[in-house]
Amino acid sequence: MFKLSNSQIEEALYKNAFEYASNGKAIVTLDGSLYMVNNTLSNILGYSKTELQNLCLLELTHCEDIIKIKSLFNGTLPNIEGKLIIDQRFIHKNGNELWVALHFSLLNMTQENKSTSYYLVDIYDISRQIEKEKEIKKLHQIHQLILDSISDGIFGIDLSTKVIFSNKAAEEMVGYSQEDLMKNDLHGLIHHTTREGESFSISNCPIYKALISGEMIHVSDDIFWRKDGSSFDVEYQTSPIIENDQYIGSVVTFRDITEIKRTKEFLQKSEKLSLVGQMAAGIAHEIRNPLTALKGFLQLIKSGESEKQLYYKIMNEEFNRIELILNELLLLAKPKATSLCKNDIISILDQVVAILQPQCNIQNVQVKCDYKSENIFVNCDENQLKQVFINLIKNAIDAMPNGGGIILAVRRDGDQVFISVKDQGIGIPEDKLDAIGQPFFSLKENGTGLGLMTSFGIIENHNGKITVTSKENKGTTFTVTLPSI
Repeated sequence: MFKLSNSQIEEALYKNAFEYASNGKAIVTLDGSLYMVNNTLSNILGYSKTELQNLCLLELTHCEDIIKIKSLFNGTLPNIEGKLIIDQRFIHKNGNELWVALHFSLLNMTQENKSTSYYLVDIYDISRQIEKEKEIKKLHQIHQLILDSISDGIFGIDLSTKVIFSNKAAEEMVGYSQEDLMKNDLHGLIHHTTREGESFSISNCPIYKALISGEMIHVSDDIFWRKDGSSFDVEYQTSPIIENDQYIGSVVTFRDITEIKRTKEFLQKSEKLSLVGQMAAGIAHEIRNPLTALKGFLQLIKSGESEKQLYYKIMNEEFNRIELILNELLLLAKPKATSLCKNDIISILDQVVAILQPQCNIQNVQVKCDYKSENIFVNCDENQLKQVFINLIKNAIDAMPNGGGIILAVRRDGDQVFISVKDQGIGIPEDKLDAIGQPFFSLKENGTGLGLMTSFGIIENHNGKITVTSKENKGTTFTVTLPSI
């Protein structure tokens, strides 16, 4: 059997490692000449091995990239530790550009006591990688253009609340550059303090809570802080970011609602002015009638007519009527400091029912509570909400002079709570429903309508609404809708 020498084995191993490597390989002199190349490099560049060995590495290099490697080929031994990696373009034999990664390392050889150095260069075709990077960059640019074309502010945050992307509208609204945003967590930059100036911990932040739970949320009225220390009113919502079936963060979309709120306040003031006119006419009408009666009775008393005790009784009733109207007006006009805090609506309703239970017993009215949950929380002024539900339940009692049942139902649907007061009373004619809540409109004999008007205003100030449905002789349902927590 023929036995290979050690040198033959080494040569075979070298040829296998060099010649048949999956990447291009070349041994290059210190002046840039291609001393030896492998078949793979020949296939990459389209030249034969003989053609390549007659070329210099700089001759294959794109003219704009020569500066990247020129300093390596001045004939002197460079200071290279490990590998030097350079991405550049070669020119294929057919004239096309070709992106390659060059990995340079020094190859020192000693022959006949003489030391010679070469470059061992590994050449990797990275054209596809570069094209993919270009596509990704292009997609990113398109993505950013789409984001920047949206007038609402948009932030993308990871699970640590660090900003991972933003759009121009967001940057302009908060006054921070994209670089500023990328260095900090979103809460610390724009959501750190309440409207009253108190520190707002991240654990109480709705955005953070939604981020941790992976839920979508919508907040209709909050504030964000600008870089200059000023704040502005915002409405925002969050949506989860899913990548490869993994939850990685949230998108926060927000808008500046400062002007919207100013416009709403202006419209409310306009409506109040219009209401003042309506109320003035109503007051004149409501008070003129008892005043006319009082004036007439005074004239009768002055004339010496008998039955004065009867006159005094009627006059006292008319004075009471005027006093009732004035008290309702004072209650309506008195400024109310609304202090909203977290309260259990179920607890509030139970207290209202307890207050009105004696009147229910006298009127032979049974109240049935239909709650879908033990605890449902809302941001509210507890006393004002009690006033609303006392008004609604008292109206329901008055609508059933012969007794009956009231169903007090509460249910939560998404981010809203629905509280309904349903009676079995005389009902409201369909053509009168639109007038419910207007001043001095009432179906009661001695009603003023100001109680319901006050209730409508309170619920509106709680960002809610009251709706009414009714059928004559079958009953009426008032439904209060409030944002839930």
